[in-house]
Amino acid sequence: MKALILILLISLTKNLAFSQTDCQKAIDRAFLDFNKSEFSFHSAEFLPTENTYIFVLNKNYKINWYFTDSLDYYKCYDSEMTRLLEQKYGNGFLKKADYIADSLSKTPNWNRDIEFPGGHSALFEFLSSNLLRKAIKIDSVTTPSRILIQFEIDTKGRVVNPLVLRGENKYINKQVIKVINQMPNWIPAYLYGKPIMQRWTMPIFIVNKNYVR
Repeated sequence: MKALILILLISLTKNLAFSQTDCQKAIDRAFLDFNKSEFSFHSAEFLPTENTYIFVLNKNYKINWYFTDSLDYYKCYDSEMTRLLEQKYGNGFLKKADYIADSLSKTPNWNRDIEFPGGHSALFEFLSSNLLRKAIKIDSVTTPSRILIQFEIDTKGRVVNPLVLRGENKYINKQVIKVINQMPNWIPAYLYGKPIMQRWTMPIFIVNKNYVR
């Protein structure tokens, strides 16, 4: 029993020594990176890609953010990097970055997806009324049909590159594309306060010749 305890203590001591050595390597690496002005923080990959706090750290403090599964190593790295950055930017720079990020997130058109004027209900009303107004000959469609379309909305809100991913027939596909091209301008998507192009994929259900949704 004493021998087993001794083996466990030796094993624990070795692991602890290795951990301390590994942590020191991380600290040394952080010091070298700081001197090269290569600032970075790390976390497990759970944060959203469009994260305003990360954006502010990069823009205001030149700090990059990386995702990793080696958190034990980077806890030591980030701790040292934080200490060094506080010497450079001041002890409260992280709180300041968080405050700026919170303020930006509350501003209009900071981060948002594209939107049809009037919302989803107005979009489907437009598609339904315009497809029926075009007198699409769908009498041959005896069972409910699902058409899958894709298009992009550019930075001005205009529809570009409409495409039928899954259609019914050439005639109906052509009419659907024609109506998509006639849509009014959307409200464009925004990322960090700037309009961006965004892709949109949606189904159109043809239930019978009098109902499209």
